[in-house]
Amino acid sequence: MHQSTKMRAILVAGAALVAAGAFATALGEETANGGTAPIVSSGQMTLGSTATTTTPPTAVPIAIASPAQKATVPCGFTKGC
Repeated sequence: MHQSTKMRAILVAGAALVAAGAFATALGEETANGGTAPIVSSGQMTLGSTATTTTPPTAVPIAIASPAQKATVPCGFTKGC
């Protein structure tokens, strides 16, 4: 049951070709019998609701952010340990 990656890729590609051929054959038979190719449509285009936007304020609410706590630098990351 140990197959190489190349063999698996060949099998997947072959299966895809068989599926594409079956689809093309089915579509070809439908149009050969006087029918037309299926067209999927919903009739009318529907639109979503309109969103209103606001302009952001020009001033920044917090001028400079600073941390509430500062960590101490462990020994080995500074000179003079």
